[in-house]
Amino acid sequence: MRYIGLRVRMNDIRAVLISTALLVSVTGCGSHGEGTASSPPIAAKPDVIVTFDGEHHGCSVALSSEAHGSAISCGDVVPFVRDELRLPRGAIYDVRTIPDVDQGEMARVGAALNDAGYRKAR
Repeated sequence: MRYIGLRVRMNDIRAVLISTALLVSVTGCGSHGEGTASSPPIAAKPDVIVTFDGEHHGCSVALSSEAHGSAISCGDVVPFVRDELRLPRGAIYDVRTIPDVDQGEMARVGAALNDAGYRKAR
């Protein structure tokens, strides 16, 4: 008789442990409020870095793996990223600045990158 009571308690403990494990594993599923179901969350490391150089009135574009970028006009950033670096839509970009940057130019380039399907790192 004691054996049956012990067995019932063991089954109860197993049921609690299994329920807890399922609950913990399911809480990791689903959206966390970042992005949508069709777009993955923004990566921590950008694919490309665009540096606005206020002193020289231009831009520098580099893959995140490169130490130095290519100096280009800011109006050519999107074609350079798309055609020269061959980054696909959805690639992540980050922005750096060297003082005295034209904020309007930064806004135009950012909008052009977004319109071309690139995503800004957060």
